[in-house]
Amino acid sequence: MCRMASFFHRPDNGDVVVSDLTAHGGTEKALKLNVKLWCEGHYTPDGEVEARVPEGSGVTAAECAERIKTRWPRFVDFFNWALEQTGQTKEYKGYLDLRGLTSAVGLKLPESVGGWLDLRGLTSARGLKLPKSMGGYLDLRGLTSARDLKLSKSVGGDLWLSGLTSAEYEKVLAGWKNKAR
Repeated sequence: MCRMASFFHRPDNGDVVVSDLTAHGGTEKALKLNVKLWCEGHYTPDGEVEARVPEGSGVTAAECAERIKTRWPRFVDFFNWALEQTGQTKEYKGYLDLRGLTSAVGLKLPESVGGWLDLRGLTSARGLKLPKSMGGYLDLRGLTSARDLKLSKSVGGDLWLSGLTSAEYEKVLAGWKNKAR
């Protein structure tokens, strides 16, 4: 399992491809990549870009990472592009580990997530539009206010909102009809 979001890039020309956001092996297999040309990388929710390069490639990992950051300045820009590229804007079958994300502004989550969704790094729900349904848990324990929070209609696992005051927590739950439970 790789860090969210995994991708492959070509150090020689800057191309970037993705098929499986959670595993390089899935992307390599699905796109039949020649790993002599393509190198692994990660763009993490906290904004870090890791772009691996082989020795003697004529370009550094830092240069490749900078090229990727120039194309997608924020993680949400990359994430939204990756979902579009993989055809998963409506339904994402796996889990989404976005725990390092500190702002949901501009984030376009799929309408449905088959697994869990971890957004524990958010302290505010500003800009957050949650999927209509999730097969697993929803972690929003970093939220310090319920303002702007509109919960999913269906969450198949636990709902974590431990950063809210007990009064806000009770108010959120009172107005929520979880169809999965």
